Amino acid sequence: MLEELPSPPKWLEKLVNTYGLGVVEKSIHGERLEPPEIEKLITETPLHVLAAAADHYARVLKHGKGSFTVNVYVTYTNVCVTACSFCAFYRPPGHREAYTRSPEEVAQIVREASQGRRILEVHMVGGNNPGLGLDYYLELIRAVKRAAPGARLKAFTAEEIWFIARITGHSVREVLEEFKGSGLDALSGGGAEILDEQVEKLIAPKKISPEEYLRVHEEAHRLGIRSNVIMMYGHVEDPIHVARHIYRVRRLEEKAPGFISFIPVRFNPGNTALGRTRLYREKARLDGEYDLRIIAAARLALLGAIDNIVAYWVSMGDKLAQAALSHGANDLGGTFYNEAVIAATRGRVTGGKKPEELAFMLRQAGWAPWVRDTFYNYLEPVNGYNPPWLREVIRV
Repeated sequence: MLEELPSPPKWLEKLVNTYGLGVVEKSIHGERLEPPEIEKLITETPLHVLAAAADHYARVLKHGKGSFTVNVYVTYTNVCVTACSFCAFYRPPGHREAYTRSPEEVAQIVREASQGRRILEVHMVGGNNPGLGLDYYLELIRAVKRAAPGARLKAFTAEEIWFIARITGHSVREVLEEFKGSGLDALSGGGAEILDEQVEKLIAPKKISPEEYLRVHEEAHRLGIRSNVIMMYGHVEDPIHVARHIYRVRRLEEKAPGFISFIPVRFNPGNTALGRTRLYREKARLDGEYDLRIIAAARLALLGAIDNIVAYWVSMGDKLAQAALSHGANDLGGTFYNEAVIAATRGRVTGGKKPEELAFMLRQAGWAPWVRDTFYNYLEPVNGYNPPWLREVIRV
């Protein structure tokens, strides 16, 4: 059931009416927007009105609590046969830089990351590796849960789940049931990029279709496995493709609720094949206003459906992520120790951020910083640079 929205304040209604923005008025009264209307938010709506409406509802719905979790990012394999043009992380089978870590090796990475820190979440993804069987994945999940028994395991994209099902001869439902029984807590949001067939054919022709991606999430939700959903933008898409993506996400949430957060991810060209194409150079939108419009449009188009819009600092950078926190975003994602996928575009693994850094970013944007878990249960407020909980999270 979709959430009932609080009535818009008089100042916001007056602002919207002054500009005759029926599409904004429709959204703040809880009505579903169609793709052309979402596109209008991105391309035509005055930015100050868009930002005011999105920021107001972000702060009202989240009661002024800006958040992040303390997590470690782990990759179990970079072997992948899907060969997406936007990815600098994958290696084909047999490549000298290809790796597949044993379950115990992954568990050791988690244990080492947890030394001196209270890790709340393990974020784990990998490539589409045809050499791995179902037993490998089940032991991988169990090993990670043993290594970090107090942390939630958010792992696998819908793309990975679909591939694992196909390569092992199981149904998607069977794979999800086995994973849930072994300790999987939630699905990550990757694998979607842009939920549009035309764009997918250009940047990732071997990937599952948008319909298949959404079916995996629907199946997960019906099994009680909640999930996240990303949208990778800033490459060859047009605003209407972004609008269709957001629309499809909302429709699935209406049909089978279970999304935790919506995470717009800016494409980083870096060492990617896509970044070297003429099409990217001609189509890419590199202005920060585009990022902020997408964040704000997502907030308004998903009102009543998905409450958590993430300013993903890993791809946006610190300053733009902070600006997004005043344009409809309420969360910075996490510390992301050892993030390796987006970092591959820069040729290095990121060390992540300390909790106090994220708290400072939130506070600068006018939010009360809170540490949360995977499901947005708020655990502790951050009242200073070295609050009591911080000494348990990281050595200071």
